[in-house]
Amino acid sequence: MSQVNKYADRAAYASDTNRLSTLSAVSLIASDNELIYDGVNVVVGKDAAAAGDCAVYDKTAGAIRFVKGETLSAAQLPGSLAPLAVVYARQGDKVLIVSLDNSTIFLWAASYEVALSGFDLPAGGTIVLKFADTYEKTITYTAGATLSDLAAAVNTALRTGDVNLSVTDRGGWSAAADDTTGRVVLTSNGYAKSWTTVEAVSGATLTTRTDDTNYQAALTGLLLDEGQTVEYVRRRNGVSGTRAGMNSEMFLQYYSANGTVPTSNVPPGSATIVNQASFETSEFCAELRAAYADYASYLFGEHMAQYPSAYGAMLRDGRTNTAKIGRLRFTDIYGQSKPCYPAAAAALEYGVAVEGETTGLEAGGWWLPSVEELYLLLHDRVLTADDVERDPVNRTLVRLGKATLLANASSYWTSCEGDLGAAFISYRFEGVLFSYVKCITQHVRPVSAL
Repeated sequence: MSQVNKYADRAAYASDTNRLSTLSAVSLIASDNELIYDGVNVVVGKDAAAAGDCAVYDKTAGAIRFVKGETLSAAQLPGSLAPLAVVYARQGDKVLIVSLDNSTIFLWAASYEVALSGFDLPAGGTIVLKFADTYEKTITYTAGATLSDLAAAVNTALRTGDVNLSVTDRGGWSAAADDTTGRVVLTSNGYAKSWTTVEAVSGATLTTRTDDTNYQAALTGLLLDEGQTVEYVRRRNGVSGTRAGMNSEMFLQYYSANGTVPTSNVPPGSATIVNQASFETSEFCAELRAAYADYASYLFGEHMAQYPSAYGAMLRDGRTNTAKIGRLRFTDIYGQSKPCYPAAAAALEYGVAVEGETTGLEAGGWWLPSVEELYLLLHDRVLTADDVERDPVNRTLVRLGKATLLANASSYWTSCEGDLGAAFISYRFEGVLFSYVKCITQHVRPVSAL
């Protein structure tokens, strides 16, 4: 800080008409031991960094410092200060930061693929495929059909009949022409292994990858404890499961309208989340009304994720998790090297470069957040762009012209596995932490710590 104005109390502070004569003014109110940042682009050290402050690389000092978020003016930021990230929380001496960019979508685990060959396009023919060891699909192609025609016919067959195999809960199968090798590649995005099995009954030869692992429907074998097959989050009332409240505003908005209408007694400590009308009027919620003054107090007191917590997924470490799985690769059906776990790989590949400098936040210095880190990141985020001025993290992102972190705009992956087919996300529709299927795309927002 280049200047600190000291005042005995707030009245003395308010009466000083000269305190804004510097663009980097900081005022100390002695009576409250409160620091007020009055200036523009006030730079502080790590010990004074708080949520919403912009981490910058100070080229003059050769170190990472912080611009207080409430004083940030991107237009007036000197060239010697290169923006790196935004602080979203503190944990003791550790400052937690989130990336300015890379809010893009990835699968948590790579798709499963097989290839079809051995058909006769000039003559035409019929292919019979069996899925999930049960459901047969017949594909007929005419003489002279192209490879693209055959792939289209497979896709039509997948979507028609008594079972739609193109939807995610039934394997999510799709077909594409591989013109280089003259094959049709079948790709599955699905969470149930039984639905992601396929057999060529007749009319074609089916080839699998050398690495025939279905990463979307199997445990990594690296993230959970030995012998553990399911992970959970714990709520404040002691209930453990795959879902717990995360973002206060969205959680209240969703469950006040969409919570359960009970048909039997719901006491404190129940896994059931009742809606607001039931809490206020239902005979089955009398014990809840006796324990809590209003619906918000009930919802947050019972069903918000327990933090800090000594249980379940909250104990996992994002940096360690990402390091374990982010660099694992396989050779896909096209012969290309691909990440086994694309979301973790994307977080590892993210980096911020400052020309001529080494900051420690280049590629490899970031990771896919843990459940705890995502909770801290999104717990207090607002829902609309109109509200960013009351959200220090989003306020700074907007002032820098970067991608916001509105809690209901996107769901974000964590690096924490839930079970063989699921990993934890921030589920934007409900404002919860939720163990959700690995076979769909969600946003990745890398984090780090200083």
